[in-house]
Amino acid sequence: MRGTAGLVLANRLSESGRFSVLVLEAGPSPEQVLAYESPGGNQFIKGSLLDWGFITQPQVHLNNRTIQYLRGRGLGGSSTTNGLFYGRGSASVYDHWKELGNDGWGWSDVWPLFVKSTKIVSPTSSDALAAFNQDYKTFEASAYGDGPLELGFQGYVPPATEGFIVACSEALNIPIVKDQNLGDSVGVKHGTTTLNSHLRRTSSYTTFYQQARQRPNLKVLHDSPVTGLKFDTTGARPRAIGLSYIHHTTGFVNTVRARNELIVSLGAFHSPQLLMVSGIGPKAELEKVGITPLVVNENVGQHLNDHSVFSIMARAQDSASTTDMSRTPENLRAAQTKFYQNLTGPYTAPSGVTNGFQKLSEDELRSIGAEAVIQAGLANQSHVEYLFESVWYPWIPTPYWSPRSNESYISVTASSLVQLSRGTITLRTGSMSDAPLIDSNYYADPTDAAVGIASFKYLRKILRHSALSQFTIGPNSGEVSPGAAVADDDDDAILAYIKANTIPNWHATGTNRMLPKDQGGVVDSKLKVYDVDGLRVIDCSIVPVLPDVNILASIYMVAEKGAELIREEWGDN
Repeated sequence: MRGTAGLVLANRLSESGRFSVLVLEAGPSPEQVLAYESPGGNQFIKGSLLDWGFITQPQVHLNNRTIQYLRGRGLGGSSTTNGLFYGRGSASVYDHWKELGNDGWGWSDVWPLFVKSTKIVSPTSSDALAAFNQDYKTFEASAYGDGPLELGFQGYVPPATEGFIVACSEALNIPIVKDQNLGDSVGVKHGTTTLNSHLRRTSSYTTFYQQARQRPNLKVLHDSPVTGLKFDTTGARPRAIGLSYIHHTTGFVNTVRARNELIVSLGAFHSPQLLMVSGIGPKAELEKVGITPLVVNENVGQHLNDHSVFSIMARAQDSASTTDMSRTPENLRAAQTKFYQNLTGPYTAPSGVTNGFQKLSEDELRSIGAEAVIQAGLANQSHVEYLFESVWYPWIPTPYWSPRSNESYISVTASSLVQLSRGTITLRTGSMSDAPLIDSNYYADPTDAAVGIASFKYLRKILRHSALSQFTIGPNSGEVSPGAAVADDDDDAILAYIKANTIPNWHATGTNRMLPKDQGGVVDSKLKVYDVDGLRVIDCSIVPVLPDVNILASIYMVAEKGAELIREEWGDN
């Protein structure tokens, strides 16, 4: 096991001292890329040692573009590389998990686990402390406990950020709320972030792992990718008994045996790949690369579900943006110095953590051609997320505008939270050394286009509201991409813009879904792989319905739940 969930499991399963726990991580320690810990350094993680560097298959419905897919590589997984936002989503999502046949996974069941893993901490910086628990950086104390994962709020706040909050409220009627983590994600405010009192990133590596690292019954090996699972096939059904891995430090391939269970926590891409490479998966998929099926389950690697995003960009006043911070090496160095010496300045500000979550009425969903969202059981939740980016996001030119080095920009970004398209993870070869084939299949379902077009129009309402547009420069509220080339009422042109500029929101799930087997499941509600003994999958790949928010909080919860299930079964309560 490894990644975000793996280190939570390592902590919880080694707590009592009864179990011996081995964690194998393919990547390095995060300290090899120290930019990971700073809010402003997030832009430098992509393409580093902490990024798997995945590339999707050509996306048929996005002009056949291949897209880079950031995925955390190293101890802590994607909790060391994500955008720092922490959100739990709506209670109805988890109640839906339960309705689908997963007893013990409703909101009332998982709420205590969300609370258990987290705690809110106040910043030590006097500037940040002055705004703590006020000015939209508010929270409900009862929603957090005294867990390892420290949460807080961004430090520096560009003034346009609060203009965005007001614009969401007044232009879209999204309520300004005290806390978005109480079971109703609808609302707008400064988001809760995985930042500690020193405005450094918190991850499962910096929290759960550091708390447990000295325990004699916990061993963690990084730079040690797993190559395959081992099974005893002499019984009525296979039992997972061990695995093989490469220890890159020594160059040896080693085999270890599990006394109790194997836990796979490799994420939405590598977990199904490992199952398939080990003989568990769709029959034809295994046989195409010469693998003899051990257990045929046609759902492994299927049903990939993700959020995607697109942005509208606008020229902005320098003070409204953090563009200037990265304009020259000297500017960046000065911002970094302020951060490391005083915990002040724009390097304390991650982008995209001030968010508005919008719920569309059933009448609105029908009117835009998204009735399928209602039919899918997703009516009682937020449907679109709007994000404020204090930069040109996602840092690359569009077909409509190339950012100029002497100009500052802001972006308003939209993400449908009810994407109905489903993709796949399939095998390139029979080896874990080769990346799987990732087909996110964005916008395959026409409902996703309907929601996308509507959210584009809502983005323009946000940008044009005086609370935000006062910080822009030029006509059309500063909008340069797409600008006047795309009219408000030209749905075809809007969709063309969306397809040319959509990128992942890095929330891949569902490739080993927790569902009854006859309904497409790979694991049961105890997270056990069907038709195999001694093997569980505990990570984002088991998520049956994507939450209406990013997935970080839900993965911490899944890991806490998985640890409880294991300890209950083995009498370690």
